[in-house]
Amino acid sequence: MPLRDFALISIWSLWIGGLTFYALVVVPIGGALVGETQQGFITQQVTQWLNGIGTAALLMLAWRATTQPSTGQWLNLGLLAVIQVALIGIHLQLTPMLDAQAIEVLAPERFYQVHRVYLLLTTAQWALGWRHLWLVIKQPVR
Repeated sequence: MPLRDFALISIWSLWIGGLTFYALVVVPIGGALVGETQQGFITQQVTQWLNGIGTAALLMLAWRATTQPSTGQWLNLGLLAVIQVALIGIHLQLTPMLDAQAIEVLAPERFYQVHRVYLLLTTAQWALGWRHLWLVIKQPVR
């Protein structure tokens, strides 16, 4: 396995695996232990990391796609990239609605409306991330 492919699989695993573990294990436990609002402030910090790792993973996926072009991979990658840009933009909208000092959500109604969109896009990106792995694996290495 070329080093590039090893690095790609590693960062993809960190991104999608990390997102999966965080959503399925950390968020529910954190919410139960410290409450949903406090957990939200932890999530706000974690998602900055997930967005950075996701961006790096998408760049590596694009690099691989240039060496082994596939229409399916490029389409999927384009969707992943559009969602990634949207997630970063939404995150920038959500951050000012949080008062970390007081552990308080400012404009809670607006925050939860925007946050719902963030969660839906994250779910779509997660599913497309798994699909992309399938597209990469099923294509023979040249």
